[in-house]
Amino acid sequence: MKTVGVQLDCFAPAVAPPPLIPSRPASSDSALAYIEDLDDLTTGNAVRLLRNGAEAFPAWLDAIDTASTSISMEMYIFDDDRIGRRFADALCCAARRGVSVRLLYDFIGCRHDSPAFFANMRQAGVHTIAYHPYRLWRPRFWTLIRRNHRKTLVCDGQIAFAGGINVADAWLETRDEGGAWHDVAVEVRGPAVQIIEQTFLRTWNWRAKRRFRFKRKRVPRPAPAGDVALAVVANRELVDRFSIRRAALHAIRASRERAYLVSPYFMPDVGFINGLARAVARGVDVRVLVPISSDSLLADLASRASFARLLKAGIRLFQHNPAAHSKALLVDHEFVSIGSYNFDHRSLVYNLELVVNALDRECNEALAATLLEDMATGTEIRWEQFSRRPLLERALERLAYGLRHWL
Repeated sequence: MKTVGVQLDCFAPAVAPPPLIPSRPASSDSALAYIEDLDDLTTGNAVRLLRNGAEAFPAWLDAIDTASTSISMEMYIFDDDRIGRRFADALCCAARRGVSVRLLYDFIGCRHDSPAFFANMRQAGVHTIAYHPYRLWRPRFWTLIRRNHRKTLVCDGQIAFAGGINVADAWLETRDEGGAWHDVAVEVRGPAVQIIEQTFLRTWNWRAKRRFRFKRKRVPRPAPAGDVALAVVANRELVDRFSIRRAALHAIRASRERAYLVSPYFMPDVGFINGLARAVARGVDVRVLVPISSDSLLADLASRASFARLLKAGIRLFQHNPAAHSKALLVDHEFVSIGSYNFDHRSLVYNLELVVNALDRECNEALAATLLEDMATGTEIRWEQFSRRPLLERALERLAYGLRHWL
C-alpha cells in the first residue's frame, strides 16, 4: 500500500495536552451518587481529555505505532482521505510487524469509501469487517437502520480511547485543510481498558468468521494506573437500549450546582427534558451546547423544535460554529461522561453506542473549560428572539420533529 506523506507534526496542537497522571480519588459518597449502577464502577484508572483531532489523532497514531501485540478499532466513519490514509498506513504497518489488528467499520458511515481502500488493508493483514453491509440482492431494512456508531480504539490491552471523533479530515484543523470540527475523546489506562475491549469483541465475534474470533475472557486486565473510578456504559443490539440514557439522567438528577451538555443532534425525549427542567428548578445551572448547523438540516430543524420548552424551563442554550460534534455531559465538579451517544432517537433505539462515565475532577474541569470557551465564542439563544421566528420556520421544525425517529 502506498504510504501517504502526512507527518504527525501537522496535527500537533498549539498547546501540548496535559500529561497523563493519576488524579485525586473521586470515590467519596457524594461522588458515587452520580453513578446509577455501582456494580459497573471500575477503580484504579487514569483518564485524560483529548480535544479535537489536533490532540486525539496524534495520541491514537502513537498508540497504534507502538502497539506490539493487538489493536482493536471500531469506527463509524473511516474516510478514504488524508487522515484516513494515514491511519490505514499505520494499521497496515502494525499488521506487517506481527500485531493482530482488528478493524470494525460501519458500512453506512463508510459508504463513500472505495472498496479498494479496505481491500488494501486486508491484503496487508488487517482483519476488517463491515458492520451490517447492505446488499441489494438481500435487502433488509432492519439492518440498514441499525448502525455501529461507536468510536473506540484499544492497543495491547493497555490503553483505550473512546469519544465522538471519527477518522476523517473534518476533524483536522483549518491549518491542515480540515473542517475544524469541535469534538472530544477520552484516553483511559487501567482495568477499565479490559471492559472497553470486551465490548468491542462482543460485536466483533458476532460478525467475524470463526477463525477470526477472540474469546473475551482472554482479554488481559491491566494493572491499576491511577485513582479514577469510572463506568463504561454501552448498549447492545437487542438489550440495554436505555442504559446510557438512564445513566445520564441519573447523574443530572443528582446534580447540585451545574450540568453542561453538548450534542450535535440534540432531540431529547420529554422525560429527559423534564429531568433538565427539574434540575433548573433546584437551582442548578443547566446549559446545552449545539452547533449552529450540523451536517443534517432536518436534524437541525427537529432539534430546534424542543428549544421553546427548554428555554421556558430556564435552560440556557448556546450555538457554536464550527460544528460542535462533541457528545459529552458534565455534572457539578466530579462527574463527566464522554462517548458516542447523541441525545436523539437513533442513539437511543438503533445505534450501538458507548460512553465513559468518570468520577474525576481534573477531567471534569478540563471539559468545563472547553465547553465554556465554546459557549463564550458562540451565540446564546434568547427566548425573546427565538419566540419571534417566522411561522414557516416553526412549521418546518414541527414537521422535522415528527420525523426524528428516522434522522
